Amino acid sequence: MENTLGIGVVRQFTVRQFTVRRTGLLLAGFAIGLATLGCGSSNKPILPSNVQKSEKDSGDAGPTVAHPEFANWNRFPVGTQVTRFRVVSNESGEVQVTTVLKLSEKSDQHVDVVSQVNVIRTGESLQENPSETTRFSANFALPKGLTEEYFQLPSMKAKKTGEESMDVHGKTVKAELFEWNESNETGPMTIKLWRSNEVPGRIIRQEMLIESSQTKTVEELTAVTW
Repeated sequence: MENTLGIGVVRQFTVRQFTVRRTGLLLAGFAIGLATLGCGSSNKPILPSNVQKSEKDSGDAGPTVAHPEFANWNRFPVGTQVTRFRVVSNESGEVQVTTVLKLSEKSDQHVDVVSQVNVIRTGESLQENPSETTRFSANFALPKGLTEEYFQLPSMKAKKTGEESMDVHGKTVKAELFEWNESNETGPMTIKLWRSNEVPGRIIRQEMLIESSQTKTVEELTAVTW
């Protein structure tokens, strides 16, 4: 299955949504974690409410700008692959998620990235999900009322708080650190994200904490084929 993405998930590469049985605070936190950073199922842009209204009222589009995910993956040869390992845990148990992303095709117009996700929950057997291909176009039309910066940041609330030199599986890269707070039905959530354009998929590490349930999420790169 192939998904052609416009601007819907340009702030982070998404892996496809898989079935989650919501049992207790652990899986509730797990689902929130997926929705917040790097895991969603919609190909539509997540826009501020005032911009959504503007989009409905007018078909005008802004200038064409470079797609951040295309720009990132296009730096690497076909066959480049990364593996991310995510652990979501609280007193109810633990969920482990392994995501493999592979650059399968590239051209001047688009790149195709194949994603495959496996999930292990406390007391359950491994859930292997089918792979899917996501297509990132080289450019997209900027929605009316938004700046290009909106799609460069991991969140509009994100603040760049520093830069670090990090060793990523044999290569030293310059990483940007972003920190911010979100709030949802479970209450406040703190987020830290390390990312670099020198790494396929950009994400090096991310940490989240849902304060009310003390649900912690940590995701790291476990393998990179440059």
